Amino acid sequence: MDMRFQELISLGASVSAHCFPCFEYHLEQARKLGISEEDIKEAIRSGFMVLNGAGDKMWEKIRDTLPEFTITKKESCSNGSRLHKIHRESIVRF
Repeated sequence: MDMRFQELISLGASVSAHCFPCFEYHLEQARKLGISEEDIKEAIRSGFMVLNGAGDKMWEKIRDTLPEFTITKKESCSNGSRLHKIHRESIVRF
């Protein structure tokens, strides 16, 4: 496998793994190798597809396990919003 292909795979994997240092490193390496911006964007899109697919499956598992669980669209630990709508009695240990 050539280095260009390896960097594109690594770039997509860093997106799906939420690894900012990896993303920055592999983006820089891809650009140094002269990989087109369109190919870089496609690798990033592929990483998001994996990330979103995993997130969708996790959400399905949560809904199946805790059907009464709800979450707001704005809820995120990274944006400071902690608007949880969790009922203590509905928490189940996995």
